[in-house]
Amino acid sequence: MNEPQSKAASGAARYRLLRTAQGILAVSGLEWKDQHRTCWCSRSLRFGDFGAGAGGFIGVYRNEARDGASLTGLNRCGNLHTCPVCAAKIGELRRKQLSSAMVAHQANGGHAYLLTFTFPHEADEPLESLMAKFDKARQRFQNNRLWKAIKKDKRSVGVVNSLEFTVSQENGWHPHVHMLLFCDKQAFGEGAPATNGDLNSYMIEDLSKLWCGILFKVGLGDNSKLQDMLKHALNVRGGEKAAEYIAKFGRDEKWGASSELARSHSKICSAGERWGVLHFTPFQLLVWAEAGDTWAVHRFREYAEAVEGKRALTWSRGLKESLGVEDIDEENWAANDDTPMPEQILVGEITAKQFAVIMGRKHLPQFLEYVATCCDNQAHLDEYIESLEQVPKVASGALLVKRPEGRKVMFAE
Repeated sequence: MNEPQSKAASGAARYRLLRTAQGILAVSGLEWKDQHRTCWCSRSLRFGDFGAGAGGFIGVYRNEARDGASLTGLNRCGNLHTCPVCAAKIGELRRKQLSSAMVAHQANGGHAYLLTFTFPHEADEPLESLMAKFDKARQRFQNNRLWKAIKKDKRSVGVVNSLEFTVSQENGWHPHVHMLLFCDKQAFGEGAPATNGDLNSYMIEDLSKLWCGILFKVGLGDNSKLQDMLKHALNVRGGEKAAEYIAKFGRDEKWGASSELARSHSKICSAGERWGVLHFTPFQLLVWAEAGDTWAVHRFREYAEAVEGKRALTWSRGLKESLGVEDIDEENWAANDDTPMPEQILVGEITAKQFAVIMGRKHLPQFLEYVATCCDNQAHLDEYIESLEQVPKVASGALLVKRPEGRKVMFAE
């Protein structure tokens, strides 16, 4: 088994997968304004140089521990669904917010439960169709009198819903929702958890029957699958498992941390087992797509279209305020990279033209790993890029830069 990549290499790999996602999502012939927003993530400069046409500049930083590097002065898409770079940053913010909420709620004497809502489906059903039915089912469940009564009786202060996706060749897409319910202890009248952390009680069984009945009504599942649905479609776990989920939230490194995933549809490093079949995350699809796997290319494109405009994480109204969690605009937060962290050291700056040289050789991941582990000053940056100029271009170095007349695509040739 191959050794995992270093932290620096794993971080740089996100940019390689971002490039793959951009190639999948870009539509030939469309104006840059009409492309998917992830297509210009980290390829659009925030600062313009209106002098001799250099196009702008980018700050280059490395961590003091030499375990990572970063760039400032680039516009980010802030799309958690389709961008591996923004997903990592926003995921970390959300993990901290969820952890803060859990600590505050427990300090108030409360308890948190982790509920997972899933459903069976046909392998060839399009994701967009599944999502329409799933959204309808979730809305009906949340508006049901039984669910509302439980939240009221158990003094629920709110819920956080996390919409997630996995996929397999055998069963197709598997959308599911993890819900963190902040309420009283013993809210479901449960006993001790099973060895895997699952909880059970008459109340949980009633909710499971309710959820399965709703799934039937919206066209998800049938009587032949009823027994499996009653066992698996609604899962409830207690505070310890909820805390474990929060601790790992946004920290899925498996798609970027090992070359083993390059083995197409390999049944290792999967996202987990669903209905007896191993499933994989959308970002794991990018690893296969990078290697030329057309199935993965089509699935990622389908996924991007189906999730456009959908929120990956939602807090019920007033929950953040009641638990003292700061409400932050995530897209603006992801784009705000101009203030370096305390552990970051400025190495130097590169021009838009130099950045285009890096992008035209598909060398950004290697460049960031070099900065993290070996680079110390501006001269090192310039020498590295000068050496790259001797390497033939293998892709477009197109960047979106600020000019006096407005934004303009440059270095595309």
